[in-house]
Amino acid sequence: MKKFSTLILVSALGGALTLGSYKLLFENNQVVNNPVAITKSAISPRLVNYATPAENTDFTKAANATLSAVVHVKNVSIQEVDDPFSAFFYGNGRREFKQVGSGSGVIISKDGYIITNNHVIENAKNLEITLNDKRKFKAKVIGADPNTDIALIKIDATDLPYIPFGNSDNIKVGQWVLAVGNPFNLASSNSRYY
Repeated sequence: MKKFSTLILVSALGGALTLGSYKLLFENNQVVNNPVAITKSAISPRLVNYATPAENTDFTKAANATLSAVVHVKNVSIQEVDDPFSAFFYGNGRREFKQVGSGSGVIISKDGYIITNNHVIENAKNLEITLNDKRKFKAKVIGADPNTDIALIKIDATDLPYIPFGNSDNIKVGQWVLAVGNPFNLASSNSRYY
């Protein structure tokens, strides 16, 4: 009975502390339905300088600058599998199957170097790159790292639009990020953004 009484007392004390903390920290804040109407009295003064409504963010400039350098990567690989039916009927126990995969890449130099993911080009027998203007090129793998899932490929072309590397030291936590890609080889143009 003594242990039960101690448990009840500790539970009541914990509940009282939790309720008191909630009332002290959260209940005095005002609920504002219109984010534009937020005033300095409604939120902490530290947060006023950083409150920016998300609907005012415009990605059109970034999209216009990057879409022409985004490519579609088509990977054709050959997979060999054991096939007991082929062994029985044709005398050969191995069969080859053509497997087609796709993904995105980004042109990083005007002479045709492209960054993509290692899993996009892995085991490739044939790589085909489709540019935003629908031109197609064969590509070769320059290097790949499965641990970081990065690969560098090259097409024979010149004067290509490209996206230069930025300086990661200039990036701050909380900044907007725009991801662009073309894994399904869908047409993109300046008049259509999704």
